[in-house]
Amino acid sequence: MSDLDREQIPKLSKSRFLAGLQCHKRLYLECFHRDLADPVDPRQQALLDAGTQVGGLARGLYPGGVLISDDHLHHDDAVVSTKRALSDPSIPAIYEAGFVYDDIRIRADLLARVGKDAFELLEVKSGTHVKEDHLPDVGVQLYVLNGCRIPIGRACLIHLNKEYVYQGGDYDLSQLFSAEDITDDVQQVQSDIALALDEMRLPLWSLEAPDIKARKQCSKPYPCPFYGCCHIDWPEHHVTQLPRVREELLQALEAAGIEDIRDIPPGFPGLNQTQQRVRDCVVNNRVHLDPSLARAMGQLEYPIHFLDFETFNPALPLYVGTHPYQVIPFQWSNHIVNRDGELRHEGFLQQEFSDPREPFARSLLKTLGTSGSIITYSSFEAVRIRQLATDLQGLSMDLLALLDGRIVDLLQLLRRHCYHPEFHGSFSLKSVLPALVPDLDYSDLEISDGDQASAAYAEMIWPETSPERRNSLREGLLAYCERDTEAMVRLFQVLSSGRLASLGK
Repeated sequence: MSDLDREQIPKLSKSRFLAGLQCHKRLYLECFHRDLADPVDPRQQALLDAGTQVGGLARGLYPGGVLISDDHLHHDDAVVSTKRALSDPSIPAIYEAGFVYDDIRIRADLLARVGKDAFELLEVKSGTHVKEDHLPDVGVQLYVLNGCRIPIGRACLIHLNKEYVYQGGDYDLSQLFSAEDITDDVQQVQSDIALALDEMRLPLWSLEAPDIKARKQCSKPYPCPFYGCCHIDWPEHHVTQLPRVREELLQALEAAGIEDIRDIPPGFPGLNQTQQRVRDCVVNNRVHLDPSLARAMGQLEYPIHFLDFETFNPALPLYVGTHPYQVIPFQWSNHIVNRDGELRHEGFLQQEFSDPREPFARSLLKTLGTSGSIITYSSFEAVRIRQLATDLQGLSMDLLALLDGRIVDLLQLLRRHCYHPEFHGSFSLKSVLPALVPDLDYSDLEISDGDQASAAYAEMIWPETSPERRNSLREGLLAYCERDTEAMVRLFQVLSSGRLASLGK
């Protein structure tokens, strides 16, 4: 097929327009090769589900309106239904109104009637503040509405109020949501939107996706759904694996024709100390292990507790006294090593649909006792303990005592003192473990990361979940959290023994 055989290109939509702003290649793949997209991960699905739930709830701010349709597959029908609703002055609001102009299809979350002939455009977001990328989102809707000659007096973004504290019962919608007038801002981007539309349509006439190098746009403002497709042919040690690499350094490496860390010459300007260490380890295929790490391990106090939390942060607060997106700990795992080498495991998982914070905290205090180092992997657990101390005043002093010199962050010790070429620039537990403890992984588990755990817990406590499914989720959560602390124990054993010193030689 030649270029002349393509007589038309797909209509754009708000989501496709935003995809094109991120990357023209992403837009092309969205239109013609959607099958190449990465699977939707649990975190992305949770955000989508939260958006749907929050959007539906926000309609209660403008009661008595008409829902055109939640089905976005039959846009022409939605346009017809919207025209009927617009012509009926007795309808105060229209939900999911459909419009098309300049071959762009949009669905407006809310159109609220103001007076006889004017409307307010209200975009609902499940976040807690206005973001820069919201402006083109609302701006392209205003572009279409202006083209359809719909009089818009004001454009607002409705988002969750992070200061709202749930008091129980039905949500107080007037307090749960905040509305910000962004009319002037979206008016100012109208000319930019018209120009951007022209620029992103041109590549769509081609029979091949535009050749755009994978760079930081692959993850900003959101992870691209075609990330895997665009990174499939990257070298094993791509320069983006340099820790905390800045755009200026990436540009300098690209100008020098360098894509692989192994090709970076000695003394290349712009590398910081950590990046230089990574470069040297990869080029020489060796492991860096500072002897001071083993010494630090030897100073830990027994019994040593290896601690991990699992949490979730529902967009809409579930428990009295909590606010939108408050992080709620629901599970802990503690592997305990005594001085004689004895190892035992204790754990906690809240299984009922009730606030888990107090039973979580009380059981945590019991398992950790008043002595022994507490090993965590990042500062996450310490932050959560501090928040629990604020939320649970009766346990505050005991919880804060856990933070008084007992917690040791294994992640920070590794960052400072160790690097293995197979880390590939990441110090996450899932990256470090296969390099340092190759006989232990997560492949045999139903739940294998924190995002899956959060989603599993939300499903487990949902009243409509079947007993069989609830039990399966429970077993999966217990196995996953226990594996995290088992992994930390194994890392501790390897690092404190100094056995890494012989690797790569």
